[in-house]
Amino acid sequence: MLLSWGLIDKWRQEKMLIEEILIDKKEKNDMGSPEKKELNMEQEDIKVNTATEISDGRFGLEDDDVATKLLDKNFSPMIIRKYTRIGFPLYIHMICDANLNGLDKLVHDCIDYCKSNNILTNNIQSLRNFSGILSEWINSHYDSKKRGCVESLGVIFYADKILISSLQGDCMNHLSCREELYDGLNLMAKI
Repeated sequence: MLLSWGLIDKWRQEKMLIEEILIDKKEKNDMGSPEKKELNMEQEDIKVNTATEISDGRFGLEDDDVATKLLDKNFSPMIIRKYTRIGFPLYIHMICDANLNGLDKLVHDCIDYCKSNNILTNNIQSLRNFSGILSEWINSHYDSKKRGCVESLGVIFYADKILISSLQGDCMNHLSCREELYDGLNLMAKI
């Protein structure tokens, strides 16, 4: 559906009017008591939002009532972890609202399982199967800790002349997340 320039201009004007109203309302609310002013001044001097430690060693707001963080996403940043135990780089990408301290053990346990069950062998389909199994292994583990806490998961495996990418969640569904993931991988390959 195409929008006319007139509709776009009208939308911009309405947006500016709403922003002016919100700014005016905020200025009126900030005119409160001297104690409130001092508190705001102290916060401006510090410029750090202090966080509290929650149940499993993470920081942020308590999030037991939701699957993923809503207001404090800055405490669940994207990670990309590189493993070279198989001989070629294996990258694990995650955005997860659970404690990731056990991720290395989890990945190595899955590698051991796949090797001992002849799933990880020297052929293309084997490597594809391994990537899918590892992805499910990780997702199931963290889902058992906190249902729905894995927002984005990627298993990216590079072997000789082949790249296998198994993606779930945000990095599969949203272009901006996928771009962030592959830009991060590109940066890691250069370091």
